[in-house]
Amino acid sequence: MKKLIMLAAAALTLTGGGDSAEKAHGSSYDYTIIDGEVTIVGFTGEPVYIDIPDFIEGCPVTEVRDNAFYNCHSLKWVKLPDTVEKIGHHSFYACYELESVILPKGLEEIGMGCFCGCGALSYVELPETLKVLPDSCFRACTSLTAAELPESLETMDKFCFAGCTELKRLDTGDSLVTIGERAFYMCRGLEKVYIPPSVKTIGAEALGWDCDGNLMKKQTELVILGETGTEAERYARDNDLTFMAEEPSAAAFAELQPIDEGIPAAAWAGLAVFGALGAAVLWLVFGRGSGDSLNNEDKD
Repeated sequence: MKKLIMLAAAALTLTGGGDSAEKAHGSSYDYTIIDGEVTIVGFTGEPVYIDIPDFIEGCPVTEVRDNAFYNCHSLKWVKLPDTVEKIGHHSFYACYELESVILPKGLEEIGMGCFCGCGALSYVELPETLKVLPDSCFRACTSLTAAELPESLETMDKFCFAGCTELKRLDTGDSLVTIGERAFYMCRGLEKVYIPPSVKTIGAEALGWDCDGNLMKKQTELVILGETGTEAERYARDNDLTFMAEEPSAAAFAELQPIDEGIPAAAWAGLAVFGALGAAVLWLVFGRGSGDSLNNEDKD
């Protein structure tokens, strides 16, 4: 592996390459090693496929620096190792050919505008370790059709998925507290969105708003799903959007009920009849038998 060694603040800036297929595309990435940890700082050439290993020169890869792959128009696929804990702001900004990205399972922080303008990105699955999706994180990902948010996620900042015009399915976790201003602005493919009762704040025009030129317009076909009396219902009412109550399933609800309250009267009646029939059968079998034996004893 060719190395470009430069002395700068006790750091090594190096160039790493992947397998022969990557090298054939002129693929490489630059990195530094500081205090025994590797940070990916940029790229050289026109990489198409990049698979960054967990360890480089025996040191764990822990970070992708701000703007590392900014405007890397050739990049189509990238896999980040599970050792990475932080992805800086605008790291993959305007990588408009990027189709697939595998995010680290231990990712804790992702920077603003990280995947903004990745027009070919069609699906993203976020790790359970994330608590915040920052400003414009997936803004203008115009091919994104589905987003599965982790259960751990608490905050979606402003413009997070704004301009994702093909987004049709959104799965939210039960820890979500804040949905920022215009988080789903111009997501005209969304027909329904479930907002969990954990959400306490929904910013202005976060859902159900689009634009026609310079004119704002409402997405009248959007249905907000949620529980009654929650922020979901309030937002739908204040924005004249359709709200549909979605309560816990009957099975789950029954599990929470005390036995004497959870069984309907008709069921109690059925149990009473069944009990009476059972008692009659038992009397016929055992009661009559004991009576006959007593009569026989008297005769003796």
